[in-house]
Amino acid sequence: MKVVALISGGKDSCYNMMHCVAAGHKIVALANLRPAENKEGTDELDSFMYQTVGHHAIELYAEAMGLPLYRRTIEGTSVDTGRMYTRCEGDEVEDLYQLLKLVKDKENVEGVSAGAILSDYQRVRVEDVCKRLKLQPLAYLWHQNQETLLKEMISSNIEAIIIKVAALGLDPDKHLGKTLDEMEPYLLEVSLSEEYSIHSVLQKTKHVQSLSKALPRHCSCDASCFEDTAWSASEEQSETPRITWHSTGPILVKPSKTLKFSEKSLKGYQWLSSISACFHPSESITVEDVAKDIFSSLQAHLNSKGLELTDIILVHLYVKSMKDFSVVNSAYMTAFDLYPPARVCVEAPLPEGMLFQMDCLAHKYDEMVGNVTCYQKQIMHVQSISHWAPANIGPYSQCIQVGEVLYCAGQIALVPCTMQLISAGIEAEALVSLSHAEKVLKAMCQNAELHHVLMANCYVTDKKYISVAQATWQKKLREFKKGENKDMDGDRPSVCGQLLVIVVPSLPRAASIEWHVMAVVDEQRQRQNFVHLRSSENYQIKCEAVQSCTAGTAAIVISLSLSSPSATTINLDTALHDIVEVFKQAVEKLSEDHNTTPLGFRTFYRNSMVEMEPLQTGLQEHLEEQMGKKAPALIIVPIVDLPDHIIIQIACWLSN
Repeated sequence: MKVVALISGGKDSCYNMMHCVAAGHKIVALANLRPAENKEGTDELDSFMYQTVGHHAIELYAEAMGLPLYRRTIEGTSVDTGRMYTRCEGDEVEDLYQLLKLVKDKENVEGVSAGAILSDYQRVRVEDVCKRLKLQPLAYLWHQNQETLLKEMISSNIEAIIIKVAALGLDPDKHLGKTLDEMEPYLLEVSLSEEYSIHSVLQKTKHVQSLSKALPRHCSCDASCFEDTAWSASEEQSETPRITWHSTGPILVKPSKTLKFSEKSLKGYQWLSSISACFHPSESITVEDVAKDIFSSLQAHLNSKGLELTDIILVHLYVKSMKDFSVVNSAYMTAFDLYPPARVCVEAPLPEGMLFQMDCLAHKYDEMVGNVTCYQKQIMHVQSISHWAPANIGPYSQCIQVGEVLYCAGQIALVPCTMQLISAGIEAEALVSLSHAEKVLKAMCQNAELHHVLMANCYVTDKKYISVAQATWQKKLREFKKGENKDMDGDRPSVCGQLLVIVVPSLPRAASIEWHVMAVVDEQRQRQNFVHLRSSENYQIKCEAVQSCTAGTAAIVISLSLSSPSATTINLDTALHDIVEVFKQAVEKLSEDHNTTPLGFRTFYRNSMVEMEPLQTGLQEHLEEQMGKKAPALIIVPIVDLPDHIIIQIACWLSN
């Protein structure tokens, strides 16, 4: 695409241009914001947003590249300095808007090159401007390893000199005027000190040599090293025999059209479910109209509970067919436009006539509820193309953080710099997509790692991929535990989160696997966990629970499986009663030290073996009967398959 490069004269904006060219884009213009001239003391502004030191050399920069240069004087100041930016009159960000609008009108550019590496402040504001102008931000250096970037810049023959000391660890008498190459040994030395960081040391350097001297020799997110893997029939899951369900109660009762809400937890969480859109081609209404009506109804129901759409932090969206996704997504975008929630989207074998169903987790921010502190949400909504992890490909945020808890969006194996799905086999897809989830966690919270995940849902499109997902997950956990064992000193072992693997018909972008994780940044050795088993003549119930004691957050997974391959009949009402009873006991145990509220009761079931309506009706009745007001919001999700002989698998998220 045709790209305008935002330049300050520094090494980062230059190196990002080189990555743009390496990715096949064409730099057609340069853009720079400068301080007002002929005013004493304005050579460098006290700006949150722009670096202006050395701005007098920018015209030489453009001359050397032979490109048109567009400049604008900075008239605004740093008015809106919050984590998120909203258009604000008099803010210096609006100067950037006017500058890029001019360039777009004159040069017909489609993308914007920006050298942001770690500054969320700058990235959020550049992305806001780009969104308004319908331009694609390109920030290939975003969240790259600082030591690696330093070495790459030097090896790419970027000659940068230090023109100002603005970081601890640099001495103006010794270091001003030296090149990056000359400074490399010292910079690497001070980067090892806890007092300094390689980024802070490098942030005030200036590029003085031609862009055309070198190009990056490789793409840091290239997946070509992965080889396709052929999976033999022996690795597939064994077939589960079809069984006959016997119910002693009434069935085929149509579920209520009223949305279901869980009880509100002390920390302000509330789950809502039963949001579904039905569509019949014979009716004189379009799919888009149906979708818009649903989101309008959702807003009304939220308002009745004192909530807004902006209070929603996580959405699960299940569509009948991915063919209808673009239309549904268009309506979704009108509801969740500015800083949207994290989202998981998969295709599910929903009943005929049901276009989609969704459920949401809402969080109402209050500084204090009783004696429990509530936290304001933090949002990661990265729209820039980079080598870090995929930019969001829809109206969702990569991650929402509330206190110590991180709610991530689903991740598929897109190559970040091209936003194309890798074509290297399921094993590579599993590893790359899980690595994306890991990078998102780390970027959202510096201390977050994959082993902080409390619950992981992995969606795959073929049952033979179940073992691949499980193996990939276990490999990652082994890597963590291997390092942990060296530092344990006899302490109790860490408790890692739970994994569910679910087979669905299709995923976005025709991916084969998608990871969705929810994590708590805590001390794993302080987590509590337990397992409870209950056996019947024809089935077995397994309940696994993990609780983060510091965050007051927990996850419960319940599985109903055949006790033997020869089992052919199960009493549905009895089985559902036992499931809820086991669940209630687990909640009571988790609530011994914390007032834990069950929120979402996500029930995956094999649609070839279980009917939706009797399952939904039976579970709802038993939840209300046994748990009363503490009953979680019931979510019923038909799927294709589950591991081993599991027929129904339930995932519940809890919070105090």
